[in-house]
Amino acid sequence: MIRIGVLPALAVTLAAPLAAQRVDPAVTPNHGSWSRGLAHYGKWVSAALAVTFTGLGAREHASSDQAFSQLLDSCRADLANCAVGPGGSYVDPTSEQLYQKSLHYARQARVRLFAGQASLLLAAALFLADRGSHGSEPGNIPYHLTVESRANGAQVGVRLRF
Repeated sequence: MIRIGVLPALAVTLAAPLAAQRVDPAVTPNHGSWSRGLAHYGKWVSAALAVTFTGLGAREHASSDQAFSQLLDSCRADLANCAVGPGGSYVDPTSEQLYQKSLHYARQARVRLFAGQASLLLAAALFLADRGSHGSEPGNIPYHLTVESRANGAQVGVRLRF
């Protein structure tokens, strides 16, 4: 009988929230501010990564095209340079090297362009996530442009906000 009385008391005690589980009202308004900061600054980092990866991918693609153009020029100069062996590779080692170089740069370009597209998608998602976290002013624009008329022209000012 004592066991039955202890079990309900233990269940009621464990059902009540512990001190660490109670919500402090002073902490609640600031809760989630790190996620807003992450969205606010992360969108710009992600956009910069998208531009960087796309630029690197374009450079690697140009290197791949250059190596393949050299291979084509070699083949046009002497058709024997483009002879393919039984294994599917070029017999001429220089032609094979140019072909492998072209493939290498093409693979690198593909990976970097994919990373650029993924970064762009992440930036778009972070722009949308940050959209509603500001008051009446759009908070996703990091600059404020002012133009004032003057007697002898105009004064243009830019204020950057981070």
